[in-house]
Amino acid sequence: MARVLISLAQFDLGELLRTALAVDCEELDEADVELRLPAGDEPQSSAQSAALMPPPATAAGKGDSQARKNLCRCSRRNREKAEIGRTVRAGTALKYIPKAPILESVAEMVSLPVTSCGYQGMNEGKQRMGEVYTVEELRRLGYVEIEWDGVTPQVVVDDRTKKFMIVMSGQPVDPSYQECQERVAEKFLKVREVADFLPEELDHCRASNSAALNHSVFHSQGTPRPLNLCNGRRTELLQELCDDADVRRMAHFADASFKTWSPEVYEEIRGKLEDLYEHDPSLSKPFPFSVYPCAAFNFGPQVCCKGHRDSSNYPPSWCAVQALGRFNPKRGGHLYIKELKIFMQFPAGSTILLPSALLTHGNTPVQEGEVRLSFTQFCPGSLIRWVDNDFQTQKNLAKRLSKKKFAERMELKETRWEKGLEKICTLDRLQKKYEELKEGKGADPGSNPSATEGEGPLVA
Repeated sequence: MARVLISLAQFDLGELLRTALAVDCEELDEADVELRLPAGDEPQSSAQSAALMPPPATAAGKGDSQARKNLCRCSRRNREKAEIGRTVRAGTALKYIPKAPILESVAEMVSLPVTSCGYQGMNEGKQRMGEVYTVEELRRLGYVEIEWDGVTPQVVVDDRTKKFMIVMSGQPVDPSYQECQERVAEKFLKVREVADFLPEELDHCRASNSAALNHSVFHSQGTPRPLNLCNGRRTELLQELCDDADVRRMAHFADASFKTWSPEVYEEIRGKLEDLYEHDPSLSKPFPFSVYPCAAFNFGPQVCCKGHRDSSNYPPSWCAVQALGRFNPKRGGHLYIKELKIFMQFPAGSTILLPSALLTHGNTPVQEGEVRLSFTQFCPGSLIRWVDNDFQTQKNLAKRLSKKKFAERMELKETRWEKGLEKICTLDRLQKKYEELKEGKGADPGSNPSATEGEGPLVA
């Protein structure tokens, strides 16, 4: 359950991330850029196949000059990122961190279903997979609807500890970003056609008539060690998506959101995955400037996931979900959370961060003729466990360590989730962190200490 609070006027973290990745694509020349107006509020209701996305109209405005300046600055930053990483701009963060959450939940983070080892959520099993709910059904069940414009960031917190449970990170308001997500949707639909999915791939335990594929670095039950996922002839199609400038732009926005809102968990994952890649250079993450090791593509054309938990994901981490397509978010495509009894509007192009291993989540169906797809990044908990086990299974670790040393390692299981929970921020803690960064008392854990902040977005 959750109770709704009044949203404050300054509850807008938009400038944190609007400019941050508004034009964050690969190296482009400013002369190649066109500024386009965003699509209207109402989706196209064509009865034609959802395989084609309508192109938005183009228009020139007085924002062109600023957009081009942003693009030039972003092009320079892209080169710098490869060397110094993403730098949180504390001064900008402090301007937009909200004073209060939009929701407080009586469900407590510490009581959510985590395995005894702390690396995964509890496996609910296929037999406990939820159903698909419409907006009307959720209302009848007493779920609270959260209206959201998909841009203004909002947060849901644990009522007792005030720790973040869900971050509705939003999206840049730059008109080019909305067109970016529409192009990504078009590319997803084209891959769907070429992939030629089998009937059993379209209807599965988590969704109906919507094939989904994971890509890049993965490890869980059934894999002997971390590996690059192989999807047969479709692997090349997925890699083409990951190499696409528009897809990367959205992926990097999600990464910036994760780092902004949960810097300590982000740094833990970044450090351990860097150790993993150094130990095994054959592993290749999907995006160069994203900490996430694995991505999931839901090809629709009307993605409607049943209620489920992604139990194999790392519990303290957040899964970054991004909605795509052309649909009316007031009528469908909502994200619902069973444990909190809430469902939130989830407009196309927007990003939501949630601990998907712990919270049962799904989405409502969109209207006939509409298009809804989704794109997700996540971190399997077994990757973190593999690193903690000195790049081997627990069974092999037991053979190589003395009984005393192995017993000490196993004792860490008892407090791993609690220690992970300690890294999750509250609004007060996040504000204090950025205040210290601004005053020079702290350092961004993911950046080069020699880098300067300068003017611009929260995440360079």
